[in-house]
Amino acid sequence: MFQAATKKAKGDISSVFAQLGGSKPVLEPRFVELKKQIAGDKRAALQQSFERLQVAFEKENAEIKERGSAVIPEVTLAAIEANGGLVPDAIAAEVRKRGVLVIRNVVPKEVAEGYKRDIQQYINKHRAHMVGFPEDNPAVWEVYWSKAQIAARGHPRFATAATAVSRLWHTADDATPVDLTKNLAYCDRLRIRPPGDSKFALGGHIDGGSVERWEDPEYRRCYTKIFDGQWEDYDAFDVTHRLEAEMQLYDSPGGCSMFRIFQGWLAMSSIEQGGGTLRVSPLIKEPTAYYLLKPLLEENINEPEFLGAWPGRAHDITDENHKPILDSMVSVPAVEPGDAVFWHCDTVHAVEPKNNMDHDSSVLYIPSTPMCRRNSLFLKQQRDHFERGLTPPDFPDNNCEETLADRATPETMDTPQRQSMGFARFDDDDAALTDGQKKAQQQHNEILGL
Repeated sequence: MFQAATKKAKGDISSVFAQLGGSKPVLEPRFVELKKQIAGDKRAALQQSFERLQVAFEKENAEIKERGSAVIPEVTLAAIEANGGLVPDAIAAEVRKRGVLVIRNVVPKEVAEGYKRDIQQYINKHRAHMVGFPEDNPAVWEVYWSKAQIAARGHPRFATAATAVSRLWHTADDATPVDLTKNLAYCDRLRIRPPGDSKFALGGHIDGGSVERWEDPEYRRCYTKIFDGQWEDYDAFDVTHRLEAEMQLYDSPGGCSMFRIFQGWLAMSSIEQGGGTLRVSPLIKEPTAYYLLKPLLEENINEPEFLGAWPGRAHDITDENHKPILDSMVSVPAVEPGDAVFWHCDTVHAVEPKNNMDHDSSVLYIPSTPMCRRNSLFLKQQRDHFERGLTPPDFPDNNCEETLADRATPETMDTPQRQSMGFARFDDDDAALTDGQKKAQQQHNEILGL
């Protein structure tokens, strides 16, 4: 059930991360009962499953250690376009194993560099209004409504990339109300990380909720095979129970109310390994099973802790509790302006501790967010904030851009941008649409009053 985001306190990206200074809430005794309920009479099976998982990690990590970031699949947008908007089969198989994909040449290099230039001018012009982290020399800005950000989110070539990765997923049947061929805009922050910055250093974590993966019954159904002790049969690309899963039970200051099927960013600068870039665990099935199963083992089941997951905070992955996952992590390959990186919503990821380049490390955070009831409902709320210049509903209530005359407005957007932001209808009469796609589109237009 979708829960509308409520007004947040002022803050920045550190508000949601315990490792950046956010508080660690105390877990209540009721979580012990939840863990026992999930484990049920399968405790021995879960232990055996975990032991098989440890063996699998030894094998997978040996290959990752040997190949490094070469295990991360790459493709050009041209190859996707030539394949009817789909990721080519051989690469798709790798993405379903690795959970991450680099897509080259999503927008032209000069366009991406222009985005950064325009955003820097926008920030510098209004610096007195702006908030960022770290406060003394920001790397991550609480900026959402610049014209460049709106243009990037609604760029047709980015939409092609975003829907290509969405279409790696599948539904249980054609009646499931989701359209993986439509991408709605989720308006997130941006990063312009200065040379030498070491303060925006995020260790391993997972977004998309924390204790919700155990606590919310529908979210828990996504992982039934794992909780049954059969992690090998878990399908990480079945969208069925994701659509109504509640990822925001605690209205986290920076949690995500929209279903980001893949998180993503678009590079605005060249970014080398060592340049403060993204790090990922290039496996999806094994890490997910590991961080979900370990709190349910005999050694942990009588304590309320979920080993790094706290209500209202991101789920931290630590050397103490998740060493095989952290041992698997690699930095993504070097990228150029206009390249994009997408990672699965359950992927363990981190940020390199320092930007060692001689120039900034800059990206726009733009995920893949398909058309479904949850996302359309949030888009309506986000649209209202955009029209008034308020911070998007999921983020700290700084409202830095409310009074800025040169921010984006509905009048400054073209048709693809207006569609992605909920100001124009999607009218697709293609006879090949499934019943689920038709229902998703009908719900979307009705929710947004289009």
